[in-house]
Amino acid sequence: MLLSVSCTTSRWVVKDREAVDSSDSKVLNEETFLHLSDSLSPENPVLKLEVLSNTTFQYTEKILVERTIQEYRLRPGFVILGLAGGAAAFYAGNSSQLGGNRMQSITLNTIGALLSVSGFFNLKPDGEPRPVGEERYLNDTGTFIETDTVRVDKNISSPANVSVTYNNRTVFEEEIEQISGGQINIPLANRFEDLKLTDPQPGQFEVEIEFQDSTYHYSNPVSSILDPYARVNTDFTELRREPAVNPENVLAQLAEGSQVYVEGIHNNDWYKVRYGIFESYIRRDDAEIQWRTANFSEDTEIITIPTVPFGNIDVESNIPHLREDIQSAQALIVTNESYVESLPQRRYTHRDGRLIEAYLKDGLGYQDENIHFLKDINDPQQVFDIIEKIDSSADENTELFVYIAGYGAIKADQEGNELFLKNIEQESNAAVDLPLKAFLTRLGNIPAQQKWVLADIDFSISMPDSLSNYQVEQYMASHASAFTEDPNTALLLGSEPGRPSRLYRSSTEDKNHHIFPYLFARALQQHRTDIIQIYSLLNQNISYTSRRLHDRSQSPMLYGDRTLSFFIPER
Repeated sequence: MLLSVSCTTSRWVVKDREAVDSSDSKVLNEETFLHLSDSLSPENPVLKLEVLSNTTFQYTEKILVERTIQEYRLRPGFVILGLAGGAAAFYAGNSSQLGGNRMQSITLNTIGALLSVSGFFNLKPDGEPRPVGEERYLNDTGTFIETDTVRVDKNISSPANVSVTYNNRTVFEEEIEQISGGQINIPLANRFEDLKLTDPQPGQFEVEIEFQDSTYHYSNPVSSILDPYARVNTDFTELRREPAVNPENVLAQLAEGSQVYVEGIHNNDWYKVRYGIFESYIRRDDAEIQWRTANFSEDTEIITIPTVPFGNIDVESNIPHLREDIQSAQALIVTNESYVESLPQRRYTHRDGRLIEAYLKDGLGYQDENIHFLKDINDPQQVFDIIEKIDSSADENTELFVYIAGYGAIKADQEGNELFLKNIEQESNAAVDLPLKAFLTRLGNIPAQQKWVLADIDFSISMPDSLSNYQVEQYMASHASAFTEDPNTALLLGSEPGRPSRLYRSSTEDKNHHIFPYLFARALQQHRTDIIQIYSLLNQNISYTSRRLHDRSQSPMLYGDRTLSFFIPER
């Protein structure tokens, strides 16, 4: 047990003869400058700059010492040898056999004691010295100079002049008289939102800051501070699951003014937008880009138009039974609604056709097999094939009713200007517009007791600027004569050819139809069966309704025989 005894000692040793004492320094030079501290994003549209300083310090170099601890253990051999020597000295000093005097005895006993303890002072180091973390600087040995970049977090009285420009015009200018806490914050989003930018690719904006005889330039895209939203600028647009016109992929209908976040552009024709959890698309022609801040609440700007099932509108229900079934009655309904290229959707056009079909069947006794309903045509032959079919079964007792609706076009040919019903695929090489003069001429050649043609065609969307409304009306009158030169024929237009045919819709009401077919159905609902009675109601109400809802004029036009009636006197 005695041999396992150990002890420790401590001492100061030199660690570094040229150590830098950071607490003993002085500033030789300072140069302040601005540094961009954070990147821009629509969620963080604030340009943040911090003041930094290139500072030159002079430090004192000193001798650095540290305190260490060393553990020691006994050397067993030296301890045993010392004890043995001490025992021999004690024996010699206290033995009577040696016959020493008293002085010799004391001397030998002293030597024995010294030899006995000497083994305990001959220690062996146990391991390496261990630093205890205590250091101190001693004498100076020199100096050390270092330049470091540090953040200046105090208030700086030097002013900073800020100028923000976009497309070579100044958005705003500001003078910051004092930089608080060594940081400059420049909010950007609201200032740029006020510009109401609509370009899908708005480009870059520039920030210039003058600070302490230096000028700093920063260039960033507008998309780094604002988000793109598509604002619907037509009466409505369909929100679709896929970038294709298909009645089956419509998620909702967005009213004019609705705004949805744009995630990208698909095939240059569609905006890919964010609407709930669905990947959705709207036509680019139906909307324009609005750049908005990230905190813009699109929920308050999305106006969905509820889908009203057919039969829930007043004229769609309570259809009067005006006469018995007529086996010889023939009808053709042509509606173009889903235009897929440069033209906007012509909303409710198919529903208008369905309304006319319902009144023919339930009110006027037309048979299902004798009502031919064509939707979204892009080939005139589709129409002429049906006309041939009707002609093959028509005779002098036939009643022919035709309803045609969609966008119209005015084109120049060798004989002047001709009117067309536009096909739904304007960019298709195979698609051809329906020539209305040939259409009306072919209808005029069908033998029949009486023939009605109702046209709700909007020529205004493609009307050349060089033509006046009067000129277009003259073209229509010329076309109508090809059909109405025979008695018992009438052509009824929903509006003057040069003016739009408008929806029966406003911010407070929506009849889900165009004004013309809605009021035509209303006339039949009121048991008006003579064409002059029907035209009288249309003439009184179409213009009034258009001005009340849209503050624009719209007037029906009637060509041909004004004595037609759905109740034909027996011969």
